[in-house]
Amino acid sequence: MSHKNNPKKFALNMSAAQFTKFYIMHLLQVSQPMISEHFKAEFKNLTKNWIPAPSTLLDTLHEMTEEGLLYRKEDFKSHEKKRQKVYWYYLTDAGKEEFNVLKKRYKILFEEQQMVLNQIMKNIYR
Repeated sequence: MSHKNNPKKFALNMSAAQFTKFYIMHLLQVSQPMISEHFKAEFKNLTKNWIPAPSTLLDTLHEMTEEGLLYRKEDFKSHEKKRQKVYWYYLTDAGKEEFNVLKKRYKILFEEQQMVLNQIMKNIYR
Protein backbone atom coordinates (compact mmCIF):
# COMPACT_ATOMS: atom_id res chain seq x y z
CA MET A 1 0.00 0.00 0.00
CA SER A 2 1.41 3.38 -0.95
CA HIS A 3 2.11 6.13 1.54
CA LYS A 4 -0.42 8.34 -0.26
CA ASN A 5 -3.27 5.89 0.36
CA ASN A 6 -2.25 5.16 3.95
CA PRO A 7 -0.77 8.33 5.39
CA LYS A 8 0.98 8.09 8.72
CA LYS A 9 -0.28 10.55 11.28
CA PHE A 10 2.07 11.65 14.02
CA ALA A 11 0.49 14.60 15.78
CA LEU A 12 -2.54 13.29 17.64
CA ASN A 13 -3.08 10.56 15.05
CA MET A 14 -6.20 12.35 13.79
CA SER A 15 -7.11 14.38 10.75
CA ALA A 16 -7.95 18.06 10.80
CA ALA A 17 -11.57 17.14 10.10
CA GLN A 18 -11.70 14.74 13.06
CA PHE A 19 -10.25 17.33 15.40
CA THR A 20 -12.57 20.00 13.99
CA LYS A 21 -15.60 17.78 14.68
CA PHE A 22 -14.42 16.99 18.19
CA TYR A 23 -13.70 20.60 19.09
CA ILE A 24 -16.99 21.85 17.61
CA MET A 25 -18.83 19.45 19.93
CA HIS A 26 -16.79 20.71 22.88
CA LEU A 27 -17.55 24.34 22.04
CA LEU A 28 -21.26 23.66 21.76
CA GLN A 29 -21.23 21.82 25.10
CA VAL A 30 -19.88 24.99 26.67
CA SER A 31 -21.77 27.67 24.76
CA GLN A 32 -24.56 27.28 22.27
CA PRO A 33 -25.76 28.32 19.81
CA MET A 34 -22.84 29.37 17.63
CA ILE A 35 -22.29 30.44 14.03
CA SER A 36 -19.30 29.63 11.82
CA GLU A 37 -17.56 32.91 12.77
CA HIS A 38 -17.68 31.92 16.44
CA PHE A 39 -16.06 28.56 15.66
CA LYS A 40 -13.26 30.23 13.68
CA ALA A 41 -12.54 32.63 16.53
CA GLU A 42 -12.48 29.81 19.10
CA PHE A 43 -10.08 27.70 17.01
CA LYS A 44 -7.79 30.71 16.66
CA ASN A 45 -7.93 31.29 20.44
CA LEU A 46 -6.99 27.66 21.03
CA THR A 47 -4.08 27.35 18.65
CA LYS A 48 -3.09 30.99 18.00
CA ASN A 49 -2.08 30.18 14.41
CA TRP A 50 -4.44 27.52 12.99
CA ILE A 51 -8.07 27.41 12.07
CA PRO A 52 -9.70 24.76 9.91
CA ALA A 53 -9.94 25.62 6.24
CA PRO A 54 -13.33 27.18 5.49
CA SER A 55 -14.28 24.12 3.42
CA THR A 56 -13.29 21.78 6.26
CA LEU A 57 -15.31 23.75 8.79
CA LEU A 58 -18.42 24.07 6.61
CA ASP A 59 -18.24 20.45 5.41
CA THR A 60 -17.86 19.25 9.00
CA LEU A 61 -20.82 21.34 10.19
CA HIS A 62 -22.92 20.03 7.28
CA GLU A 63 -21.94 16.38 7.90
CA MET A 64 -22.58 16.67 11.63
CA THR A 65 -26.03 18.13 10.89
CA GLU A 66 -26.76 15.28 8.44
CA GLU A 67 -25.64 12.74 11.08
CA GLY A 68 -28.02 14.27 13.62
CA LEU A 69 -25.23 15.47 15.91
CA LEU A 70 -26.10 19.12 15.32
CA TYR A 71 -29.29 21.03 14.77
CA ARG A 72 -29.07 24.18 12.69
CA LYS A 73 -31.49 27.05 12.59
CA GLU A 74 -31.49 29.78 9.96
CA ASP A 75 -31.79 33.18 11.55
CA PHE A 76 -30.24 36.61 11.46
CA LYS A 77 -26.78 37.35 12.77
CA SER A 78 -28.24 40.36 14.56
CA HIS A 79 -31.91 40.85 15.28
CA GLU A 80 -31.42 44.60 15.37
CA LYS A 81 -30.01 44.78 11.82
CA LYS A 82 -31.78 41.76 10.23
CA ARG A 83 -29.51 41.88 7.19
CA GLN A 84 -27.23 38.91 7.30
CA LYS A 85 -28.79 35.46 7.48
CA VAL A 86 -26.69 32.80 9.16
CA TYR A 87 -27.02 29.28 10.50
CA TRP A 88 -26.97 28.95 14.27
CA TYR A 89 -25.75 25.52 15.40
CA TYR A 90 -26.89 23.59 18.46
CA LEU A 91 -25.61 20.27 19.81
CA THR A 92 -28.32 17.59 19.81
CA ASP A 93 -28.69 14.88 22.45
CA ALA A 94 -27.07 12.46 19.99
CA GLY A 95 -24.21 14.96 19.60
CA LYS A 96 -23.77 15.12 23.37
CA GLU A 97 -23.62 11.32 23.57
CA GLU A 98 -21.11 11.15 20.69
CA PHE A 99 -18.97 13.83 22.33
CA ASN A 100 -18.82 11.87 25.60
CA VAL A 101 -17.66 8.77 23.69
CA LEU A 102 -15.02 10.71 21.72
CA LYS A 103 -13.88 12.55 24.83
CA LYS A 104 -13.00 9.24 26.51
CA ARG A 105 -11.38 7.81 23.38
CA TYR A 106 -9.31 10.91 22.60
CA LYS A 107 -8.15 11.48 26.18
CA ILE A 108 -5.84 8.47 25.90
CA LEU A 109 -4.57 9.72 22.55
CA PHE A 110 -3.94 13.24 23.87
CA GLU A 111 -2.10 11.90 26.93
CA GLU A 112 0.12 9.69 24.76
CA GLN A 113 0.99 12.58 22.48
CA GLN A 114 1.66 14.86 25.43
CA MET A 115 4.16 12.31 26.78
CA VAL A 116 5.87 12.10 23.37
CA LEU A 117 6.09 15.88 23.09
CA ASN A 118 7.39 16.22 26.66
CA GLN A 119 10.09 13.64 25.88
CA ILE A 120 11.06 15.50 22.71
CA MET A 121 11.33 18.76 24.65
CA LYS A 122 13.43 17.06 27.32
CA ASN A 123 15.75 15.24 24.91
CA ILE A 124 16.23 17.85 22.24
CA TYR A 125 15.59 21.22 23.90
CA ARG A 126 17.31 20.77 27.26
